[in-house]
Amino acid sequence: MRILQLTDTHLYGDPASRHYDRIDTAAALRALLARVRGMEGVDVVVHTGDASDDGSVASYRLLHEILDPFAASLGAPLVVTMGNHDVPSAYAEVAGPGDHGGPWQDRVHALPRGGRVIVLDSSVPGAGYGHVDPEQLEWLREVLAAPADGGATEGPTVLAIHHPPLVGATPLLRGLDLDGLDALADVLAGSDVRAILSGHYHHPMTGSIAGIPVLVGPGITNVVDPLAPGGVERAGARSGAQLVEIDAPGAPGVRATSAEWASGGDTLEDPERPVYEFGPDVVAQILDAAGR
Repeated sequence: MRILQLTDTHLYGDPASRHYDRIDTAAALRALLARVRGMEGVDVVVHTGDASDDGSVASYRLLHEILDPFAASLGAPLVVTMGNHDVPSAYAEVAGPGDHGGPWQDRVHALPRGGRVIVLDSSVPGAGYGHVDPEQLEWLREVLAAPADGGATEGPTVLAIHHPPLVGATPLLRGLDLDGLDALADVLAGSDVRAILSGHYHHPMTGSIAGIPVLVGPGITNVVDPLAPGGVERAGARSGAQLVEIDAPGAPGVRATSAEWASGGDTLEDPERPVYEFGPDVVAQILDAAGR
């Protein structure tokens, strides 16, 4: 299975809005897609959350206006995950309700060439951190009770969740991580999930939970520098995408290959100037407003 992973587009309903008063996020997305257009053998395009920045219905219409024809040009279905900036009820006006009760955009997408992508909504209204409700976990357990397509030989199961089930690399990201990792690991243990795709961190990262690889993709609206020194949180005017490849059953290989380019939506056209650079005091304020 070949998956094109896109994440953190942060689109707006108002075309004049700019991320951090600088990034035209729709232009950044379109420029990124131009870079990867024509990719061959893609089975599914997975957007791992923060599709919108303002949570508006108009932003989700724009998302599908841009991504639906792109995915169709690759001959691949599109899967969209909710992130902390997203509003599931607004997205439901565009894509319909999730697969079970409650406010969540949890879904199972069976893929035309075998396998499935399970989308788990980790958004928390008004917060930056992630959470999965016990009702969602019970739904996930029931879904995973039967392998994809009735048998592992038909294709892998992939889980898409915006907040990575990992520990973040920076103080800000750690304060906005996913909680309840032990409960999620208990549901995933022994299942046919071969890979977990996430966004949120805006930089590539790998890890694992319950022995399953977790693959985090770079952001499209900006790319975070996780190695910035001195407690500084910094993001550059760059856009990235990730190709995830999962070998056939019996071959354990799962690979993620990412690439980044200067943002096509940077109104300053200055890739050396950070989109933002926060010191510890500003990080503390952000966490006080959006953290636990």
